[in-house]
Amino acid sequence: MRLELSSEGRYALRALIYLARVNRRVTADTISADTGIPRRLLARVLAKLSRARLVRSSEGRGGGSELARSPEQITLREAVEAIEGPFEVTRCIMEERACGTGAPCAMHEAWEEGQEAILDYLQGQTLSEFVSQTAAAVRPEG
Repeated sequence: MRLELSSEGRYALRALIYLARVNRRVTADTISADTGIPRRLLARVLAKLSRARLVRSSEGRGGGSELARSPEQITLREAVEAIEGPFEVTRCIMEERACGTGAPCAMHEAWEEGQEAILDYLQGQTLSEFVSQTAAAVRPEG
């Protein structure tokens, strides 16, 4: 089994870590050029991050995007859920039905515990922990 983020989820994390590194307001064109995120997808990602209050954006001359909070206060769980939505088991593993309808199946508890372990890990990781690790991968000009 593979647990993967969508393209938007990967781009969101890339954009957030970039904004944490530059620590200033930058234009979407600059973010796109420096991170390799396609400009049209970046606009959608930044809008979702803004709705989740992770990014602050302004238009016009001198506009751009910046983190709404310090990198130490933004967790990977918040970032991922802002794009992907809340994590949840939606289909029963053992039967053809929605999870949560009827009695829990034999796998339900184990699956929920695994999901909680992943969420707890993501909740404990902040953007600031990845800024120095990505310094070689993305070099913003400043």
